[in-house]
Amino acid sequence: MLLTAFLLTGFAGASSAAITPKHSKKFQQLDDCRLIPKTYNDGDSFRVAVGADEFVFRLYYVDTPESDTRFPLRNAEQAQHFAITPEKSVEMGKEAGKFVTELLGAKPFTVHTRWAYAQGSSAKSRYYAVVIADGRDLSELLVEKGLARVHGVTVSHPSGGSGLEHVAKLHNLEVKAKDTKQGAWAFSDPKNLPSEPDVIEVTEAEIPRGPNWMERLLSGGVGGAFVGLLWLLTSVCRRKPLG
Repeated sequence: MLLTAFLLTGFAGASSAAITPKHSKKFQQLDDCRLIPKTYNDGDSFRVAVGADEFVFRLYYVDTPESDTRFPLRNAEQAQHFAITPEKSVEMGKEAGKFVTELLGAKPFTVHTRWAYAQGSSAKSRYYAVVIADGRDLSELLVEKGLARVHGVTVSHPSGGSGLEHVAKLHNLEVKAKDTKQGAWAFSDPKNLPSEPDVIEVTEAEIPRGPNWMERLLSGGVGGAFVGLLWLLTSVCRRKPLG
């Protein structure tokens, strides 16, 4: 009797055990995940319930526009990619957040994560992930709808393909979205489109930096606008060939 009671207790404890995030080279699949509505949720980062646990996940491969103007440097960078104004970029960031909230809030979805740390401007712990909703990769859906740029950490896809293969697929979707004027691309100024693809490929070991001290100091108003303009000017200079 005692042994039976011990085994039953042990199994019950195992079924309700909390998940301990631990970085791995292999993806862990988390099924029946649910979106938790939070004011800080946006198009590429949101809080998720996994059973009794809760985590904030950040999408691999893509970056959606910021939905506010706290970080003008980032607003300017994102606006430059789509060749739109920073104000329009913020509008599209809100659209991305709305799209993700409606999609993930409708029914459970699947998260694939290696528990790689994805710290951003918030003090909340975040982990990189691939999200599958209705059989589609969320990063693909966002790019397809013109609500995200191909930008960020690139790793092998949980489906088995390489990171480069998935990025190539995303680029093809972005070209189609641009040609058909989806999302932010509907407001692009062709004369201001960057001549080079705006992609950054880094390893998971590199923790994305949060806003630097200048962004924090000049996070709005005239100072923020000046910093955004300064970033654009220096970015244009970097794109010009030397000599």
